[in-house]
Amino acid sequence: MLSSLFARPLFHTALPQLRPYVTKQQGEITKSVLRSAAMEVNPRTSQPEPLITLGDRQRLRADPLLSQLVNMIMRDGKKMRAERFVQMALLDIRQHCNSDPYRLLSDAIEGVAPLMDTRSARQGSKVIQVPRALNLRQRRRRAIVWLLESAARRNERQLHLRLSGEIQAIINGTSGVLEKKLQLHKTVLANRSNIRTTKR
Repeated sequence: MLSSLFARPLFHTALPQLRPYVTKQQGEITKSVLRSAAMEVNPRTSQPEPLITLGDRQRLRADPLLSQLVNMIMRDGKKMRAERFVQMALLDIRQHCNSDPYRLLSDAIEGVAPLMDTRSARQGSKVIQVPRALNLRQRRRRAIVWLLESAARRNERQLHLRLSGEIQAIINGTSGVLEKKLQLHKTVLANRSNIRTTKR
């Protein structure tokens, strides 16, 4: 069950201190999660894997951050397989870090999510880069894309191990994704004079 992913209740502080992207309903879902994980043996690999029940699947799809991560990992419409990858990655993070994996995941994504981006615009015969602010979902999407691209270049053989390893590298400050965010912000800063030159 997803309850095993949390070493302690995620929201043990007062509700006004919750992060703005966590709704009250999601907080109640997280509080209701138990701490035991049911396991099943995968007949293809003969390895124990977490059993995703219907309730767990609903929790994975109710949280916007986990849902977006699952949807971006999913290939060929195999959503249950993507959910299993995310759940096993969170279990691996808890095993190595001995802390709340959801909090580490959200901190990692928020840490590499860029605040602004650039888009191409035409000014006369020139094509210029115009900075623009990103909303929350756009910021998360860019961070998840960078996270998955960097995880794909890791040496681990299994996807959930590569994903959990990259999340831990971001938390430790050793991931190359942080350099991508810094480079993008430098590009935005260099083109800040183009904001006023576009027609609105």
